[in-house]
Amino acid sequence: MSRKRRSFLMTMGSLALAGDETGRPWRQLTSGRANSYPLYYFIPSMTADSRYLIFHSERSGWAQLYRLDMEKGDTVPLTDGHTRESGWAIWCQPHLRGIYNHLSSLNAVRREVYYFQDDEIRATHVDTLANRLIRRMPGRMPIGQTSFSPDGRLFAFIHTDQELYRRAFSDHEALINMGQFTWEGAHNQWRNTIACTVGLIDTGTGAYRDVVRLDYHVHHVLFLDDRRLLVNHPRNDNGMWTMNLDGSGYRWLRPRDAHGSIVHQLITKRGIFYEASGSKQNWLGCYYPDRDTFEEVLLPQIQGYVHTGRDPAGRFLFFENHGKTHELFSLHFPFQTPRARKLRSMALYPGSGGQRYHAHPFLSPDRKWLVYTEVIDGFSQVCTLDVRDLVDLNEYWDARG
Repeated sequence: MSRKRRSFLMTMGSLALAGDETGRPWRQLTSGRANSYPLYYFIPSMTADSRYLIFHSERSGWAQLYRLDMEKGDTVPLTDGHTRESGWAIWCQPHLRGIYNHLSSLNAVRREVYYFQDDEIRATHVDTLANRLIRRMPGRMPIGQTSFSPDGRLFAFIHTDQELYRRAFSDHEALINMGQFTWEGAHNQWRNTIACTVGLIDTGTGAYRDVVRLDYHVHHVLFLDDRRLLVNHPRNDNGMWTMNLDGSGYRWLRPRDAHGSIVHQLITKRGIFYEASGSKQNWLGCYYPDRDTFEEVLLPQIQGYVHTGRDPAGRFLFFENHGKTHELFSLHFPFQTPRARKLRSMALYPGSGGQRYHAHPFLSPDRKWLVYTEVIDGFSQVCTLDVRDLVDLNEYWDARG
């Protein structure tokens, strides 16, 4: 990554406040005829001081990471990767180029962004823009969403044999094109053909070690705490499971039941918030790892595809719903008379592009803004919604009545 590339500045999109039919102020942070979207919403995209937002943009014709200064409005590129096949194929869209998109992570403690290009794991410091090689993984490629331990000491990621994966995905596309099966129907069958490894890197020394080798594909690895990992999904199903950092102690949390299976899960100080989907209904739940119990409430009149929003404190309840319409909602009094309050109406996903068009809402560290992605004029843009009047209401998980 050249110094010339790092020093180039671009300005972000409009910061003007606006409002839709809900009357709630919002800001569009990126613009132009290119997709822009934050890091995957299970993990932080903003520095702990809310100063910088880290996001992907394809504005140069290559998927790269950028740093947006939320005070000054300047945007600076953080990466300059030129991997020719870098799309998150099975869960988003294949045949992109640049860095491997959706697979980068922000270390909030060390203020570095780790990312993948070709067979390299690299890091860029958010403040100094210093770039360094962390490790090479010859013959391997990343295939899942990554994370850092809360203390910033460890980086967890998922990788597989590159040749095996490329061949398996090519066969998968070919069989779909030949009408042999649908993407949805063949997904678990396909997952079971991809052996992968969950690995750890010490961010201080760069030392690497395997945690566990699996004979099936998993999609996300998160730190439940500094001692345990949370992985998505188990074999043959949606859901979540945990293990210790030495690979022992496998535990499938809240398997499929009458409410359906867990699709997305967000680790918070309160517990693991998630949505369970099945039979055209969606349930919002919270799993308490230390007690091995969970609670769930039915989302009222919500029948689309749901993403539970991420508030690291586990206090403010909000979610995205995409079905016949596309909205952001907050959920009030879930254990009394649940009420979904519309916060924002948005355009539907434009057809292809997968994860890049999902709203994936999360709360900023200063608890003022709900950050999300919205399709504007056919391209995904990073936006924020003013929610400071909602975050501290006593109308959420503690409102038992």
